[in-house]
Amino acid sequence: MLYQETYRLWQIHQKTNRSIRSLVAQSLYKNKPQLLALLSKVIQHRLLLQTIIDRCQLLEREKFLSNDLALILIYDQIFGPRVRGKFKGMLKRNQSSIDKCIETLLNEKNLSSISELIETTSKIKNSSNEIPRYVRINLLKTTPKKLRLNLKQLSFKKIKNV
Repeated sequence: MLYQETYRLWQIHQKTNRSIRSLVAQSLYKNKPQLLALLSKVIQHRLLLQTIIDRCQLLEREKFLSNDLALILIYDQIFGPRVRGKFKGMLKRNQSSIDKCIETLLNEKNLSSISELIETTSKIKNSSNEIPRYVRINLLKTTPKKLRLNLKQLSFKKIKNV
């Protein structure tokens, strides 16, 4: 029930981009803190989980499994208290390939534990996607026109509202 509800809320969040907290609050699932924690952690570590799924070829072996549900199950299998319920057998069948995939990721990046891998992937994600909300210009030192020219020379691009 937890995984299906998390999957349902994940789908709604992707389609409508509504707040996770409001989706969890409207859910009929009884343990709302557990649901919120699982959903937010899956979103937070989505890139790492996706690389694990792609490398161990989980979706090719398990035809009934969707990518989003696989993200949720892999997170709970690796970082959580292990998967319970009807998905337990499927993940037990694929546990060795998941472990090998994690081990190769750790060896490639010369890390010793999964927590270090999480830290490195979250640092990369945070540094690459930062877009400033505004820029303060000190008019005593420069002008907006000069600043735009300097940023253009540094190959910055103007983007529309994000």
